[in-house]
Amino acid sequence: MVKVTFLKIGNITLTTLVDIMLDERASRDDIQGTVLSSSTKLSPSDAVRILSLLEHVESDLVVVVSPNANLDGPKKLVNELKGKYPLIVVSDEADKELRESWRKEGIGYLIAPFDPMIGAKKDFLDPTEMGIFNGYVINVLSAAGVFELITKEIDNIIEQIKEGKELKLPKRNLSSMTVVQSYPFKNDYSKAKAVAALEMLTKVAKLDVKGLYVEKDKSKSLIYLSAAHEIVRQAGLLADEIRELEKSTNRLVRQPHNKADGKRLYKENFFDEAK
Repeated sequence: MVKVTFLKIGNITLTTLVDIMLDERASRDDIQGTVLSSSTKLSPSDAVRILSLLEHVESDLVVVVSPNANLDGPKKLVNELKGKYPLIVVSDEADKELRESWRKEGIGYLIAPFDPMIGAKKDFLDPTEMGIFNGYVINVLSAAGVFELITKEIDNIIEQIKEGKELKLPKRNLSSMTVVQSYPFKNDYSKAKAVAALEMLTKVAKLDVKGLYVEKDKSKSLIYLSAAHEIVRQAGLLADEIRELEKSTNRLVRQPHNKADGKRLYKENFFDEAK
């Protein structure tokens, strides 16, 4: 059994489901997952707090999930872990210099730039708005294939560990086209809609940065933030169209994990058995 530990420092939408996607029915016999989290906080002291918990967990693979891996908290966490465990970083941002250093140090990474910054201003963001925002982003990351790609990459490392192979950790800075080409869509228009939804999400962070840090006029800043969230909503609705379009062909691909060995099964027609 492969023991996979997820260290979550801070929160992006990927944080919510990245571990659950590996065992969607809680039935896999070949892995054991553990999640250690600092919740929303991501300072260096929060990294230290998580590291103290990791000492009590047996881990064959560690996956660090964080917003903006360039920040001091996530960087400290990764630097403390490198060389101690097989390590993969999942984040929405990591600059070229940081990614290059990871490559040299044998650290894997999956960077998904379409997991946008939220409009975290006191007069705009409350728990309800936060939930709605993340719900729409989850729709896009699911229907457009981001979660599927990340799940496949982590599953691949789990298989390498089970087989005792030398690990080839993923080193990928994802683009919308890369994601869409990796997903088994059965309708070409689904691919176009998926690229559109992902590209929409990549624009959201720019508006949120303007609303949070650049615009000093309060009324204008709130409009920028609200506009960013409106883009997220439209992307989420587009993701719903993707799923419905795929279902309409009666060739919707489903790829559940096998209970015994975790291998991915496959089916297309609704009443087919996943094999």
